[in-house]
Amino acid sequence: MNKKFSDKGYHIIKNGISLKTIKLFQKKIIDFIYNKNLSLNSNKNYDFFCKKIKGLKKENRFGYFTEIYDYLFYKNLFEKILLEKKLYKYTIDLLGRDLAFQCDPSFLLLNLPKENSPKKNYSFKDWHQEIWSGASIASVNVWTPIFQKNNKFGQMEFIENSHKWGHIPHRSRSPLDLPRKYKTKKINLSYGDVVIFSTLLVHRSANAIYPRLATSFQVKNFKLQDNTFQNKNWKIYSYSEMSKIERILGNHYLSPYRTIGIDAKTSQGIVQKISKLS
Repeated sequence: MNKKFSDKGYHIIKNGISLKTIKLFQKKIIDFIYNKNLSLNSNKNYDFFCKKIKGLKKENRFGYFTEIYDYLFYKNLFEKILLEKKLYKYTIDLLGRDLAFQCDPSFLLLNLPKENSPKKNYSFKDWHQEIWSGASIASVNVWTPIFQKNNKFGQMEFIENSHKWGHIPHRSRSPLDLPRKYKTKKINLSYGDVVIFSTLLVHRSANAIYPRLATSFQVKNFKLQDNTFQNKNWKIYSYSEMSKIERILGNHYLSPYRTIGIDAKTSQGIVQKISKLS
């Protein structure tokens, strides 16, 4: 599978996230925007979401979704998605077990009808590479739909093999030079499907026929040397076995100051607590 990723620049994981987790994510968003715990038929989640979004003023939108992001972050729901079995297995095969995701409210992506241009909606992106925003080429993007009418109209479009072109010259979030001929691929993901793609892959938003909300994660191996600006916050959600040992010992000299001189029961409790963090 990793060879396919290097060939194509992306990989789609069907049913990478359980529907149970997607429905939980949806419910937490709906509970937040209606400011109460609603007992809803999960099949109506999308309708309740659209009803609230319809009355949201454009100038208030970013701040509103920042609050939603903070709430979901506090509830540890982003880690819950990233640790889903199929998605997590592919991610560690690609990057290893020392994993962190970037904490950024702009990774909640709202696309609406009649706002299918970057000038009308910041979340609507024309052709671009993630490295333009400071992403490292050693990290990947993980994208999945949260609310959508259906999956018939596409969500993103990739330029095939563009991850092999290197950095594309750009200005004001627009490419200055693209080949005359290239092939594109539209993705159509159902709930629970996930696409992981290279930060070099050229991609853009597909037109929104109906309101849709997606979440995107930038994920990296925090042990690897970063080749970009360190101007964002990252949250660790997975540790390798070697990192667990380092955390138990507590310093880069690996001196066991945390474990010597305490009883065996307390020491065992420390080890178990750290193991649960991975």
